[in-house]
Formats: sequence, C-alpha cells, structure tokens
Amino acid sequence: MCGIAGMIDKHNGKIDRVTIRRMTDRIVHRGPDAEGIYIDGNIGMGHRRLSILDLSDAGTQPMFSHDNRYCIVFNGEIYNYRELKKVLCAAGAVFKTNTDTEVILEAYRRWGIGCTARFNGMWSFVLYDTLERKLFFSRDRFGVKPLYILENEDVLCFASEIKCITEVFPDEKDPDVIQIRRYLYGIQEDMDERTFYKNIKNFPKCHNMLYTLKNNKTRYIKYWDINVPKFQEKWGTRHPYKVFRKLLEDAIRLRLRADVEVGASLSGGLDSSTIVGIVSKKYKKQMHTFSSIYKEEDCNEKEYIDCMRGYVNAIGHNIYPDQEPDFIEGIKNLIYFHDGPCRSASPYSGYCVYRGVGKRVKVLLDGQGADELFGGYLFFYDDLMADLLKQGTLAAKIRLLQIVVEFLIYWPEGFERIRKDLLPWGLRKFHKEKLPRIRMPYERLFCKAFHRVNPENEITFNPTITSLFDRALNDRLEYEMLPRILHDVDRNSMAYSLEVRLPFLDYRLVEFSYSLQSNYKIRGAWTKYIIRKSCKKYLPRKIRRRRNKMGFPAPFNKWVVDERYRERIKKYLCSFKKRGIVNDKMLDQCYEEQIRGQNDYSDELFRIMALEIWLQNEIDTETTHWNYAAPS
Repeated sequence: MCGIAGMIDKHNGKIDRVTIRRMTDRIVHRGPDAEGIYIDGNIGMGHRRLSILDLSDAGTQPMFSHDNRYCIVFNGEIYNYRELKKVLCAAGAVFKTNTDTEVILEAYRRWGIGCTARFNGMWSFVLYDTLERKLFFSRDRFGVKPLYILENEDVLCFASEIKCITEVFPDEKDPDVIQIRRYLYGIQEDMDERTFYKNIKNFPKCHNMLYTLKNNKTRYIKYWDINVPKFQEKWGTRHPYKVFRKLLEDAIRLRLRADVEVGASLSGGLDSSTIVGIVSKKYKKQMHTFSSIYKEEDCNEKEYIDCMRGYVNAIGHNIYPDQEPDFIEGIKNLIYFHDGPCRSASPYSGYCVYRGVGKRVKVLLDGQGADELFGGYLFFYDDLMADLLKQGTLAAKIRLLQIVVEFLIYWPEGFERIRKDLLPWGLRKFHKEKLPRIRMPYERLFCKAFHRVNPENEITFNPTITSLFDRALNDRLEYEMLPRILHDVDRNSMAYSLEVRLPFLDYRLVEFSYSLQSNYKIRGAWTKYIIRKSCKKYLPRKIRRRRNKMGFPAPFNKWVVDERYRERIKKYLCSFKKRGIVNDKMLDQCYEEQIRGQNDYSDELFRIMALEIWLQNEIDTETTHWNYAAPS
C-alpha cells in the first residue's frame, strides 16, 4: 500500500526531478517507509512506500524488472501473488524479490494487459515499457485504490491524490459546479470520472489504459464487467451456503498475507464480526480489533462489540470520537485528506478509528461491500416487494405478505420508508402513523439558477440484470453508495499510514453474489441471510440474530447544537451565503428549526458547512473568493 505520482511532457521536455518530489512529498502519509523517483526524459514517476510485503530495500519503488526493461509504480496489493508467481516461475520467469509488485512486472511480460484479469486484489499502477516507450495504467475492479488524471495539450499527470496534481498545477484549482450541485443535493460521489476539480478526473475502475509516448495516444480497455448469465454459469451450485463460506474463508486467507501484523475494524455488526470470527475460529489468530464508541444511545454499539470480542478473545481497542478535543478541527483535517468535502459526518467515525490504531498494526480487515452485495439495507425491501408484485403468483404474494408482517414486527419505526404503492391497501390499518423526517425542498433551499444545473448523474443500464432488486443492489455497488464508501475508507486509513483490506470485495465473491436468487440475500426480516446461515459457527447468537443497523454513525445532529461548536458552525453557514448558491432565508430557517429541535436538517447543514470549509482552505486565495456564476 503506497502512493504514486508522475508526469508526461507531451512536447518531449525533460521532467524535473524536483517537480516529482514535490508531488510525492504531498502524500508522505501514504508511504512513510521509503521513497523513490525515476526520470527518463519526458516521463517522471514517483513513489512513497508503506512496507507490507518483503520489508527489505528490495521492495522499494519505482521497481525494475530483472532485465531493466519494465519499470512500475504501484499502490495496492495483489493477494494471489504467490499463486501467480508459481505459474510464472514454471514458465521461466525470473524474480529477485518476494514482492507482489515484481509479480505484476512478470505477469505483464507473460500475458500483456490481460494480466489484470488474473489479479485478485486492489490496485492502481503505472507500468513503463522502456523499450517500446509505452505506459500501461490500471485500476482494480471496484476502484478500491484511487488514481487521478490531469490531461491537456501539454501534459498528462497522474497521482493517488489530487493534492499532488494541484501542488504543481495550482491553476487547476477550479471547482466543478456539476460536482458541487451533486454534492449539495445528496447525490453520491465517485460515481463517474468527475471530481470536485473541473479538469482532474477519476481514472475509471476495472479499466486498463495504454499510452504511447511517440504520438501521445491513449486507449482504454475495460477488462471486467458484471454479466449475470456468465456468473450464474460459472458459480451456479446446489450448495450455495457451503460455496459462499468457502469463498469468504479463502478471501480472508489471502488477505491475511503480510509481513506485518494484521488487525480488524469491529463495529459490532454482522459483516466485521464475521471476518473477526473466521480469523479467530478458522485460522486460529488472536486479533487486535478497533472500534468507534459513542455515548449517544442511537449510535452506541458497545454491547455488540463487547459480545464479539469476548466470543473470540480479541484484543480490543475502543476509540471515542465524541471525546475528541475539537470536532470541527477534525473535520478540517478529514477534508484535507479527502481532497474535497465529505457527504456526511459518518466518515469522521472511521477517521477517528484509524487514528486510534496508532502503531499497533499496519493492516486492517474491514467488512465494507457486504451490504451492497447481499441486501443489507432496509430500502432494498422496496425493490424486492416490487418484484414479488410483478410476479403475481400465489407463492410471491405469500412471501410479500410475510415480509410486510415481519417488517411491522421488527422495524415499525422504519415502516414509513417503504413505498406505500407496493403494499396491499388492507395492511395500512395495522400501521401506526409516524411523522417522517421532513426535508427542506432543494429547489427552495438553493437559488433557482443553481437548481437548474444539470447534475448529469445518469446510471448505465446493465442489460444482463433483469430484476428490480438486483438492479438496486448493482446501482449501490457500482454507482450510488460503495464508490464513496471506498473513497472514505482509503483516505481515512491512508491519512494514518494504514492499509485496509476488504474480503467481501474479493471479485469471486462479487461474481458469486450475482448468481444467487434474492431469497439467499433477504429472507423475511433477515437481511444478508446467506452470511448469517453460512457463518453460523463463527458468530455468537447475539450478533447473528441482530437486526438493527447503525453503519458508521456520527451524531452531527447533536454536535450542531453543542455549545462548543454551535457558533462556529453558524459562522461557516453565514459565510456560505456569499457564494451565490443558497437561499439565505431558507438556510436560516433550516438552521433555526434544527437548533429548536423542530426538524432534522443535519445532513444538509453538514454538507454546506463542509463545502464552505473546503472552499476556504483549498480554493479561496488572499484576493479571490470563489462564487457560483450562473450560466448565461
């Protein structure tokens, strides 16, 4: 796990070593253990290393192949590198290190750009063929590892973080109004190439790119895609519970490979607890676990965390984000590492957990991805019930009735979330009406000109996915939720030089999940049913049968009225009024109703505050303050 940066001068000007050093100096947090720079005329590549495999100097990057033809800067891990190395050695490959980085070099020599289809891991890398003067860019299937690109007529610049690029191209600190529009309206980020900087783009996940130096031509190739019939043919089985358990166990086995100690994040939920349980019971390892604890009842998961720790005899470490000396200063730091404002206060919990790890471990396992793959959110019930109504069979109606009744029993407070047009009218009499959270209509909160900005957030339709339920899962996995979660996990952990590995995003598990019918994911009032049933022996009953879900909470609705922060938050909101985006009166109304406890606008207020912090700290200059200019 590391940080990479580099530049190509399209006019064959020599790249300055000092320029590459300036870029890599901005990401020392991603790799404090070693550094390296390589210059070859009009191309420069830099690297910061976080040593995880082969801790010797042999693992320093940029790394060259044994014959010095290929050079690479690599961020991430190839978990199955030992298996690939064995195949490559049998074919005559020569190795001089014990790193996964060198496996990429030799895999490219053997299989060309098709090598990435064989990788099980998370990565972004740039590989340079010094003989043919070509570069090979690649990013992992789900975009776990970041890679940003700035390309214009003069240069192509790449880096693990945007701040590397703006360090040497400060004029590129030009905010993207479309991304700001998406952000303020609560649309998920990292869903496509857009960033908060107009000309700096996300390199697309599950893509390779070839760049030819002699003519400055680029060619993108998508090497993996979701294809339901293909996955059903590949993974279809009469024993789904057994296959799932074996796949998850193996995904964890691969992610335990390290020459440093591996710990785990533990929220007390099903996903992280399952990982900790398998490591302890299957692989007989006692782990350091790290957990976020809040005193607020609706955010406190301590009873479940303690239950799981006791069950596996884990070495537990609690972190208390609401006891931090200054929440707002923490958010400022968070925004710096994220290269933009966060969508909610939730990432602050993860940020505090990773900070609390200290030097105890260098690698953490985490449960991200399971909710999007196996139906872990209550809103997935909408699409599941729509599918059942569409079927129209007696069996489907019985299953629908079972879902409604069990939902009323176990989540009466969440019943308002279900679309009423999906429910039989006769069941409404059993529902005790509850006032929903009222949101300020965005067309009233923001000025009319800004409201008309096209968010351009179209989701690509996958023709191989036919059911509404599966489409909803896929949208969250590819566009609406997981990309931003992965962004948060990477930036939060790397801020403290930690590598986070995600077993549920092993591509084999993802493919297997698409081969399953919906009743293996949601069954009655049980979400993620296949995890609960398959991994029963690894979990205490209290965790396995837990139905309430908190995610990674942060009580900003409490902090906004806290006397320690109240006036400072109000000051940021007032400053934002000068940006030409918000309706001043409506913002004041939202704030006052929040303070008086009449309504909950904490999400909207947080986004406005965070955006203002980012604009002040990263975009504004001593003489110029950014304002929205409505298109003519």
